[in-house]
Amino acid sequence: MKYVLVISIVAVCLVFANNDVFAQKSKICGDTLCSKVQACPMDHVLDRITLKCYPGSDGWKITGYYLPLEKEFFKDKFQTILVQGKKKNGSFDYIEGNSTYYYKQFRSGFLSDVIVQGSGKTTESKILQTWADDFIYPNGEKTRFYHFGKCAYTASGVCLPLSESSLSEPLVLVAVTKGKTDMQKGVISHGTLLRIPDIPSPWNARTYWATDIGEWSDKHIDVFTGYGAKAKADAYRITKLPPQESSKVMAVGFKDTK
Repeated sequence: MKYVLVISIVAVCLVFANNDVFAQKSKICGDTLCSKVQACPMDHVLDRITLKCYPGSDGWKITGYYLPLEKEFFKDKFQTILVQGKKKNGSFDYIEGNSTYYYKQFRSGFLSDVIVQGSGKTTESKILQTWADDFIYPNGEKTRFYHFGKCAYTASGVCLPLSESSLSEPLVLVAVTKGKTDMQKGVISHGTLLRIPDIPSPWNARTYWATDIGEWSDKHIDVFTGYGAKAKADAYRITKLPPQESSKVMAVGFKDTK
């Protein structure tokens, strides 16, 4: 009986010892328990999806942006605007220079968001756009005009996807400061694939594609979240997450934007 007791005590001790060793070698990586965690070099960041180290840095400001859906402004009054082009029957209401324009109505709140964001999707599923210098002078009065686009263009000329949530896309498009990728200086070349592990879930487990151009001088990435109220809420969640200007970003690959 003594031998059995001793063996039992030794077995229990081994179990606790093994558990202690496991605890020392284990670490929580995101939402999963990783039995082996790689130590990354100083200029690299651990990717909790692949558990590999990639070139990266911290101190990034991450913001989100979205585009409005006219169908969500159904309670607003209609507003008449000038749209560049001609009506379906070929007629128009105004001409200036070499361009023609016609009057069309849209919901007022939708137009306000289009002015801020640059583009929006109408109830006819068309992309309505207006840029900073889109003004004409009917009767001598400075008037903003709008135009339809085949897609929601970015400053770099790349089309934003038309799906209402960017989470439904294989890669989420982001705007970056254009230049040769230098993660420490905060410059990312177009086509770089990125991960941002410390923004809200499920955005922290997605791969981002640098396709748009920002005008920032700091380490800044602007994430396109999609269209409508849900995308707007996601953009605000990403933008307002504290600490707002100290996120980690890593470069995990490259895909040509062409």
